Amino acid sequence: MKCKECGAEIVFSYITPDRSYRIEDNKIVRDDPWEGPEYDDPYLDFHCSNDMEHDINTQEVDEWADKITELFFKEMDI
Repeated sequence: MKCKECGAEIVFSYITPDRSYRIEDNKIVRDDPWEGPEYDDPYLDFHCSNDMEHDINTQEVDEWADKITELFFKEMDI
């Protein structure tokens, strides 16, 4: 898929939220109120490979991104 502004390839980044940790009994443990994949909520951020500020939002790109997202999470077993 190509950027509508410059024609460069549209790529994506895998984004995961920050996680908090603490030391408890000399062990590092997760310190978030809720833990697990359903709460970590990773997502894909699609953007122009030439300039992340380019507007790539079209219905065609959105439909393509949905398919890529589904495929990515299925193949990566995330």
